[in-house]
Amino acid sequence: MIIIHQIALYTHILVGAFALLLFWVPVFTRKGNRDHKKFGRYFAGAMYAISISGVLMSSMDLMFPLAMHAAGVELSAERAASVAREVREFGLFLLSLSILVLATTRHGWLTMLHREDRSILRQPVHIALNAALLLIGVVLLLVGLQSGSVLFVVFGVLQALTAYNHFRYIYRQEIRPREWWIQHLNGLIGSGIGAYTAFTVFGGRRFFEEIFVSNFESLSILLWVTPGVVGGVAIALLSRRYRNQFGGAWVSRRASIRSQLFN
Repeated sequence: MIIIHQIALYTHILVGAFALLLFWVPVFTRKGNRDHKKFGRYFAGAMYAISISGVLMSSMDLMFPLAMHAAGVELSAERAASVAREVREFGLFLLSLSILVLATTRHGWLTMLHREDRSILRQPVHIALNAALLLIGVVLLLVGLQSGSVLFVVFGVLQALTAYNHFRYIYRQEIRPREWWIQHLNGLIGSGIGAYTAFTVFGGRRFFEEIFVSNFESLSILLWVTPGVVGGVAIALLSRRYRNQFGGAWVSRRASIRSQLFN
């Protein structure tokens, strides 16, 4: 069991490091050209590997916290309970990030492949995945409110809102022209938010501790929520930009529908 956990961990770290760099290639290449599509596929594949390994690893942490992180170590009952609680809290957070990455990557990729056809998004697998994202977001929010963790509260709200927005797009009766493009963009940026947050919270912790030394504790929450805040602002600004860009077609379409109905 520990070997499986270690394989998942190394896969998560190695592929994650690759994905952090790969994320920027589709961002800066011209949208729709061959390089954008090719590196977009690579990024999506990397994010699937990261999320699946993260789900596996975090699930094992939640079920067997001491076996995964304190095997063979003699601990008092009080210390064992404390270690188990800490491992489970971070396991819950990693699980929530992994589901966020998986759901946003899949949503962003499918909307690009199928465009205005949303039937693929209504299939049980995608619905269940987003339901899991909504549930884990609510659980993380409640745990954060109980424990006083700002990090958990911020990402609990982010994950619940992401799932809500996915469902809203999936079941909305009428969508704007090229709304699929905005969903594709938001999905992949959301995936990047999850990857960079996982890096700052887990992989980059030691790196940031060495940089900020004694100030790390006071700055840690800022470092951890920064990817979510920056990514959220980027999503909002880009969504507004493209909605305005495609807005003329939307207004004309609605006017035409009204004209047909009332004339």
